[in-house]
Amino acid sequence: MPTDITRAMVLAAGFGTRLKPLTDRVPKPLIPVAGKPMIEYALDRLRDFGVREVIINVSHLKQQLLDYLATYPGLHFRISEETAPLETGGGLKQARPLLGERPFFTVNSDIIWLDEGESALSRLARHWDDERMDILVLAQPRARAVGYDHGEDHLFVKPANTFGWREQDAPYIFASVGILHPRILADTPEGKFSVKLLWRRAMDANRLFCVPHQGRWFQTGTLPDLQKAEALLRGQAGRDRP
Repeated sequence: MPTDITRAMVLAAGFGTRLKPLTDRVPKPLIPVAGKPMIEYALDRLRDFGVREVIINVSHLKQQLLDYLATYPGLHFRISEETAPLETGGGLKQARPLLGERPFFTVNSDIIWLDEGESALSRLARHWDDERMDILVLAQPRARAVGYDHGEDHLFVKPANTFGWREQDAPYIFASVGILHPRILADTPEGKFSVKLLWRRAMDANRLFCVPHQGRWFQTGTLPDLQKAEALLRGQAGRDRP
Protein backbone atom coordinates (compact mmCIF):
# COMPACT_ATOMS: atom_id res chain seq x y z
CA MET A 1 0.00 0.00 0.00
CA PRO A 2 2.26 2.83 -1.21
CA THR A 3 2.35 6.25 0.37
CA ASP A 4 5.25 7.34 -1.83
CA ILE A 5 3.21 8.44 -4.86
CA THR A 6 5.38 11.09 -6.52
CA ARG A 7 3.62 11.56 -9.86
CA ALA A 8 0.28 13.15 -10.75
CA MET A 9 -1.75 14.16 -13.75
CA VAL A 10 -3.72 17.40 -13.72
CA LEU A 11 -6.42 17.60 -16.38
CA ALA A 12 -6.29 21.11 -17.83
CA ALA A 13 -7.09 20.96 -21.56
CA GLY A 14 -10.78 21.89 -21.69
CA PHE A 15 -12.22 24.92 -23.46
CA GLY A 16 -13.95 26.19 -20.31
CA THR A 17 -17.10 26.96 -22.30
CA ARG A 18 -19.22 27.50 -19.19
CA LEU A 19 -16.83 30.22 -18.01
CA LYS A 20 -17.16 32.36 -21.11
CA PRO A 21 -16.41 35.20 -21.69
CA LEU A 22 -13.51 34.82 -19.23
CA THR A 23 -12.08 31.86 -21.14
CA ASP A 24 -12.12 33.66 -24.49
CA ARG A 25 -8.78 35.19 -23.50
CA VAL A 26 -7.52 33.13 -20.56
CA PRO A 27 -7.41 29.31 -20.31
CA LYS A 28 -9.74 27.99 -17.63
CA PRO A 29 -6.96 26.74 -15.30
CA LEU A 30 -5.59 30.28 -15.04
CA ILE A 31 -8.89 31.99 -14.17
CA PRO A 32 -8.24 33.59 -10.75
CA VAL A 33 -10.19 32.36 -7.72
CA ALA A 34 -9.75 34.38 -4.52
CA GLY A 35 -6.49 35.83 -5.74
CA LYS A 36 -4.71 32.97 -7.51
CA PRO A 37 -5.19 30.77 -10.59
CA MET A 38 -7.57 27.89 -9.92
CA ILE A 39 -4.98 25.30 -10.99
CA GLU A 40 -2.57 26.59 -8.35
CA TYR A 41 -4.71 25.21 -5.54
CA ALA A 42 -4.22 21.68 -6.88
CA LEU A 43 -0.52 22.19 -7.61
CA ASP A 44 0.08 23.51 -4.09
CA ARG A 45 -1.63 20.46 -2.54
CA LEU A 46 0.34 18.05 -4.72
CA ARG A 47 3.66 19.73 -3.96
CA ASP A 48 2.93 19.83 -0.23
CA PHE A 49 2.18 16.10 -0.26
CA GLY A 50 5.51 15.32 -1.90
CA VAL A 51 4.61 14.89 -5.57
CA ARG A 52 7.56 15.90 -7.72
CA GLU A 53 6.41 15.30 -11.30
CA VAL A 54 3.13 16.50 -12.78
CA ILE A 55 1.82 15.63 -16.23
CA ILE A 56 -0.53 18.30 -17.58
CA ASN A 57 -2.57 18.11 -20.76
CA VAL A 58 -2.92 21.40 -22.64
CA SER A 59 -4.90 22.61 -25.63
CA HIS A 60 -6.98 25.81 -25.51
CA LEU A 61 -4.73 28.92 -25.17
CA LYS A 62 -1.94 26.54 -24.25
CA GLN A 63 0.95 29.02 -24.38
CA GLN A 64 -0.41 31.04 -21.46
CA LEU A 65 -0.59 27.90 -19.36
CA LEU A 66 2.91 26.80 -20.40
CA ASP A 67 4.29 30.22 -19.48
CA TYR A 68 2.63 29.98 -16.06
CA LEU A 69 3.97 26.48 -15.40
CA ALA A 70 7.48 27.65 -16.26
CA THR A 71 7.32 29.97 -13.22
CA TYR A 72 5.79 27.53 -10.73
CA PRO A 73 8.44 26.32 -8.24
CA GLY A 74 9.08 22.88 -6.80
CA LEU A 75 7.49 20.68 -9.46
CA HIS A 76 8.73 19.17 -12.70
CA PHE A 77 6.11 19.39 -15.44
CA ARG A 78 5.69 17.15 -18.46
CA ILE A 79 3.25 18.27 -21.12
CA SER A 80 0.72 16.22 -23.07
CA GLU A 81 -0.42 18.45 -25.91
CA GLU A 82 -3.84 17.90 -27.49
CA THR A 83 -4.66 19.39 -30.87
CA ALA A 84 -8.26 19.54 -29.66
CA PRO A 85 -9.45 18.60 -26.16
CA LEU A 86 -9.87 14.82 -25.80
CA GLU A 87 -12.14 14.86 -22.72
CA THR A 88 -11.04 13.37 -19.41
CA GLY A 89 -10.54 9.75 -20.47
CA GLY A 90 -9.00 10.61 -23.82
CA GLY A 91 -6.60 13.00 -22.12
CA LEU A 92 -5.41 10.28 -19.76
CA LYS A 93 -5.06 7.82 -22.63
CA GLN A 94 -2.92 10.17 -24.72
CA ALA A 95 -0.69 10.90 -21.74
CA ARG A 96 -0.15 7.18 -21.06
CA PRO A 97 3.51 7.15 -22.25
CA LEU A 98 4.30 9.82 -19.62
CA LEU A 99 2.54 8.16 -16.70
CA GLY A 100 4.92 5.30 -15.96
CA GLU A 101 3.86 1.98 -14.44
CA ARG A 102 2.96 2.98 -10.89
CA PRO A 103 -0.22 4.49 -9.45
CA PHE A 104 -0.50 8.26 -9.73
CA PHE A 105 -2.80 11.02 -8.50
CA THR A 106 -5.35 12.49 -10.89
CA VAL A 107 -6.85 15.93 -10.30
CA ASN A 108 -9.17 18.12 -12.34
CA SER A 109 -7.90 21.67 -12.63
CA ASP A 110 -11.29 23.28 -11.90
CA ILE A 111 -11.78 21.97 -8.37
CA ILE A 112 -10.54 23.27 -5.02
CA TRP A 113 -10.57 21.44 -1.72
CA LEU A 114 -9.77 22.37 1.86
CA ASP A 115 -8.58 19.69 4.27
CA GLU A 116 -9.61 19.18 7.88
CA GLY A 117 -7.10 17.06 9.75
CA GLU A 118 -5.28 14.55 7.58
CA SER A 119 -4.95 15.77 4.00
CA ALA A 120 -7.11 14.25 1.29
CA LEU A 121 -4.04 13.11 -0.66
CA SER A 122 -2.58 11.41 2.41
CA ARG A 123 -5.86 9.62 3.12
CA LEU A 124 -6.06 8.42 -0.48
CA ALA A 125 -2.47 7.17 -0.43
CA ARG A 126 -2.99 5.46 2.92
CA HIS A 127 -6.01 3.53 1.64
CA TRP A 128 -4.52 2.55 -1.71
CA ASP A 129 -4.12 -1.20 -2.18
CA ASP A 130 -2.41 -2.10 -5.44
CA GLU A 131 -3.65 -5.68 -5.38
CA ARG A 132 -7.34 -4.79 -4.96
CA MET A 133 -7.68 -1.47 -6.77
CA ASP A 134 -7.38 0.17 -10.16
CA ILE A 135 -9.08 3.42 -9.11
CA LEU A 136 -9.49 5.07 -5.70
CA VAL A 137 -11.53 8.27 -5.70
CA LEU A 138 -12.15 11.01 -3.15
CA ALA A 139 -15.90 11.29 -2.53
CA GLN A 140 -17.71 14.40 -1.28
CA PRO A 141 -21.15 14.49 0.36
CA ARG A 142 -23.37 15.97 -2.34
CA ALA A 143 -25.13 18.31 0.08
CA ARG A 144 -21.77 19.99 0.84
CA ALA A 145 -20.44 20.13 -2.73
CA VAL A 146 -20.31 23.72 -3.97
CA GLY A 147 -20.71 23.74 -7.75
CA TYR A 148 -21.91 20.17 -8.18
CA ASP A 149 -23.77 19.99 -11.49
CA HIS A 150 -26.14 17.03 -10.97
CA GLY A 151 -24.18 14.29 -12.72
CA GLU A 152 -24.40 10.57 -12.09
CA ASP A 153 -21.24 10.22 -9.96
CA HIS A 154 -23.29 9.09 -6.96
CA LEU A 155 -24.11 5.83 -8.77
CA PHE A 156 -20.49 4.76 -8.35
CA VAL A 157 -20.21 5.49 -4.59
CA LYS A 158 -21.76 2.64 -2.60
CA PRO A 159 -21.42 1.35 0.98
CA ALA A 160 -19.59 -1.74 -0.29
CA ASN A 161 -16.80 0.19 -2.04
CA THR A 162 -16.46 3.20 0.28
CA PHE A 163 -14.21 3.34 3.33
CA GLY A 164 -15.94 5.05 6.25
CA TRP A 165 -19.34 5.26 4.55
CA ARG A 166 -21.78 7.41 6.56
CA GLU A 167 -25.42 7.08 5.63
CA GLN A 168 -26.13 10.59 6.93
CA ASP A 169 -23.64 12.01 4.39
CA ALA A 170 -25.00 10.08 1.38
CA PRO A 171 -25.38 10.51 -1.49
CA TYR A 172 -21.75 11.16 -2.31
CA ILE A 173 -20.24 12.46 -5.54
CA PHE A 174 -16.79 12.00 -7.02
CA ALA A 175 -14.60 14.94 -6.02
CA SER A 176 -12.31 14.83 -9.10
CA VAL A 177 -9.29 13.84 -7.00
CA GLY A 178 -8.06 10.27 -6.87
CA ILE A 179 -5.44 7.63 -7.53
CA LEU A 180 -5.40 5.66 -10.76
CA HIS A 181 -3.23 2.76 -11.86
CA PRO A 182 -2.17 3.09 -15.52
CA ARG A 183 -3.16 -0.52 -16.24
CA ILE A 184 -6.81 0.63 -16.35
CA LEU A 185 -5.98 2.49 -19.59
CA ALA A 186 -5.18 -0.72 -21.49
CA ASP A 187 -7.49 -1.47 -24.43
CA THR A 188 -9.29 1.87 -24.23
CA PRO A 189 -10.36 3.76 -27.38
CA GLU A 190 -8.31 6.38 -29.18
CA GLY A 191 -9.63 9.93 -29.35
CA LYS A 192 -12.29 11.49 -27.14
CA PHE A 193 -13.94 9.59 -24.33
CA SER A 194 -15.03 10.26 -20.76
CA VAL A 195 -13.28 9.00 -17.66
CA LYS A 196 -16.62 7.38 -16.81
CA LEU A 197 -15.62 4.54 -19.11
CA LEU A 198 -12.73 3.82 -16.72
CA TRP A 199 -15.02 4.11 -13.69
CA ARG A 200 -17.46 1.58 -15.14
CA ARG A 201 -14.68 -0.81 -16.11
CA ALA A 202 -13.16 -0.69 -12.62
CA MET A 203 -16.54 -0.98 -10.90
CA ASP A 204 -17.53 -4.00 -12.99
CA ALA A 205 -14.30 -5.68 -11.89
CA ASN A 206 -14.83 -4.68 -8.22
CA ARG A 207 -11.66 -2.58 -8.42
CA LEU A 208 -13.18 0.89 -7.86
CA PHE A 209 -13.08 2.25 -4.29
CA CYS A 210 -13.85 5.57 -2.59
CA VAL A 211 -12.65 7.55 0.42
CA PRO A 212 -14.94 10.30 1.79
CA HIS A 213 -13.41 13.76 1.96
CA GLN A 214 -13.06 15.45 5.33
CA GLY A 215 -13.28 19.14 4.55
CA ARG A 216 -14.74 21.60 2.07
CA TRP A 217 -14.91 21.18 -1.68
CA PHE A 218 -15.64 23.54 -4.58
CA GLN A 219 -16.05 23.13 -8.32
CA THR A 220 -15.38 26.33 -10.23
CA GLY A 221 -16.64 25.42 -13.69
CA THR A 222 -19.29 28.15 -14.04
CA LEU A 223 -19.39 31.86 -13.23
CA PRO A 224 -21.89 31.48 -10.34
CA ASP A 225 -19.89 28.61 -8.85
CA LEU A 226 -16.66 30.58 -9.16
CA GLN A 227 -18.29 33.49 -7.31
CA LYS A 228 -19.52 31.18 -4.53
CA ALA A 229 -16.10 29.61 -4.14
CA GLU A 230 -14.43 33.03 -4.02
CA ALA A 231 -16.73 34.25 -1.27
CA LEU A 232 -16.25 31.12 0.82
CA LEU A 233 -12.47 31.03 0.32
CA ARG A 234 -12.07 34.69 1.22
CA GLY A 235 -14.15 34.07 4.33
CA GLN A 236 -11.96 31.09 5.22
CA ALA A 237 -8.82 33.22 4.82
CA GLY A 238 -10.30 35.78 7.17
CA ARG A 239 -10.97 33.12 9.81
CA ASP A 240 -7.45 31.73 9.46
CA ARG A 241 -5.80 35.07 10.28
CA PRO A 242 -4.52 35.43 13.85
